[in-house]
Amino acid sequence: MEKKILIELFIDEADKENGLDIISFVSAPAIEKDFMHFNSEVDSFKFKSTDEEKRIVTGPAMIPNQEIVRMDAEGKPYFVFFTSETIEKAQEVFAKYGKTKATNFEHEDSNLEGVTVVESWIVKDPKNDKSNALGFDVPANTWMVSYKVDNDELWAKVKNGEVSGFSIEGVFSKNIVKMSEEEIDLEIIEKIVTNEDLTEEQKYNEISVIISKLV
Repeated sequence: MEKKILIELFIDEADKENGLDIISFVSAPAIEKDFMHFNSEVDSFKFKSTDEEKRIVTGPAMIPNQEIVRMDAEGKPYFVFFTSETIEKAQEVFAKYGKTKATNFEHEDSNLEGVTVVESWIVKDPKNDKSNALGFDVPANTWMVSYKVDNDELWAKVKNGEVSGFSIEGVFSKNIVKMSEEEIDLEIIEKIVTNEDLTEEQKYNEISVIISKLV
């Protein structure tokens, strides 16, 4: 048993490399070993086709204080999260630097053509927010995004369920918040993350159960 390491990720405005670069369309939640690609990791957080005639999909890009498991260079798990303030700054930077057409598929290098952000907002009142009306159950200060998909190949993947969520891609600074007083069996988490027989969603669900017991 080891202490749980919790790290806050934030945008350091003094560091010109910091910021959110791309929102990727992804097929399944990913628990990645490097850089910062984060997905909507449970069913209620996946995007929805909110207007099929206009080819618009909507979903959360970032969720505040959601603990996300990561792997360090030695393959050891740790946990990261974004504050509401960082999410608001990420949304601002994304718009300020014209990233609304910066989109790819599964974090590939090539940019997707014919995919554009048409709506972007921060949830303030979850109960009365548009996100709730669309069927999402997300907390306050979640960043919601709607994309218009004119790309026929990507729209086909949306329709058949091959892609089902958003994942952000960017560079963030780190601040170790605490070594939790509660102990966590990192070996179990490591085995879950490296288990090739589990889907990414199954991995997330199993890790979520472990995390929930520490809250």
